[in-house]
Amino acid sequence: MPTIIVTGRHRPHEVMFLVLSSAVGAAFVAGAKPPTTLEQLVQPWVLWTWYLLLLGSGVIGLVSIAMPDTYRALVLELAAMHGQTAAPLLYGVALLSTGSGAAGFAVAFFAGWSAASAWRGWQVWQGMRVLRQVGDAG
Repeated sequence: MPTIIVTGRHRPHEVMFLVLSSAVGAAFVAGAKPPTTLEQLVQPWVLWTWYLLLLGSGVIGLVSIAMPDTYRALVLELAAMHGQTAAPLLYGVALLSTGSGAAGFAVAFFAGWSAASAWRGWQVWQGMRVLRQVGDAG
């Protein structure tokens, strides 16, 4: 019996992170300055990669919520989950590489966020596979 996967539009915590990612990514891309301690800990390319991953994956994920076609919504949600996995992982690894003991909580938070997004991506992939098997893939 196939497992039914509920798309992201029914998961309030995922939606919250997508909105937060979009807002934070847009703010930083538009010129908002991160805390100075943050700027001192990581290279500018890490910050910009993080900003763009947050913005892109957040917007793509929010667009997927509005899609009426389930399969296409899942394709976009999977793309968003790739970015939502990569962005916090990149940032957490960058913080970890600084060797600062003060970054411990932030690294744990970003690792958890990345793991949760990877898990959701796996669920979405399974849902897409089921839809392809039953021939309802658009």
